[in-house]
Amino acid sequence: MQGDDFMKKINENELSMKKFYDTIADKYDYIFPLSPMQKKFLDEEIKGKNILDVGASTGKVTEYLSGKGFHVYSLDINERLINKAAQKGISVVNMNMLDIDKLEKFDTIINIGNTLPHLNNNEEIYEFLEKSYHQLNNGGKIIIQIINFSKFVKQKDENNFLGTLPLIENENVKFERFYYLNEEGNIIFKTILDDNIENEEILLNITYNELKGYFEKIGFKNIKIYGGFDKSVFDIDKSTPLVMTGEK
Repeated sequence: MQGDDFMKKINENELSMKKFYDTIADKYDYIFPLSPMQKKFLDEEIKGKNILDVGASTGKVTEYLSGKGFHVYSLDINERLINKAAQKGISVVNMNMLDIDKLEKFDTIINIGNTLPHLNNNEEIYEFLEKSYHQLNNGGKIIIQIINFSKFVKQKDENNFLGTLPLIENENVKFERFYYLNEEGNIIFKTILDDNIENEEILLNITYNELKGYFEKIGFKNIKIYGGFDKSVFDIDKSTPLVMTGEK
């Protein structure tokens, strides 16, 4: 019975994630454009020429790196995001990130945009990181960016409200983001798009210590940790982004 309940919860999470990204697909590039800071970070950190972009969404990273002469293989699981990429002439393959061991090897694997917490449990996160290690060429690099949930959990109030992310608002979109803690200790990510489209999905509460521990156990070397793509010093109590890189 516990197994049935677990699979039911996974299916519910997958459906809510699909609805979430289906809803924002048309506005995705307005909400999450590739920033000059992200471009600079990638310029400095990418190794080799063969790149795997995991959770590529509408292909913004793929488009940028391809334009600079890199060979990029991109994957995502949301058809609407994949179709938006195709409209821009960018090929994104519909593939689960846990299936990357079916691919060739790469010089750099990129997994940014808080994609990792969309997996179902810590075992799947470890599995993805371990498979990433084996899919890297010797000397290759992994680049992971997630939200530092520890900062938010520490400010939980009596209603399990954890706080907000900065408002995204421009002439094309308004996007509000809120975090709550659920009874399993994971993150409820609630959003409001253009004042009238509400959504929520569950994100795995993966911590800095867990992620760093996985990197070390798997065998990644030269591990670097930043509080953002600006390469600021990571502060577990203050940093919102957590960027971690490691080499094989």
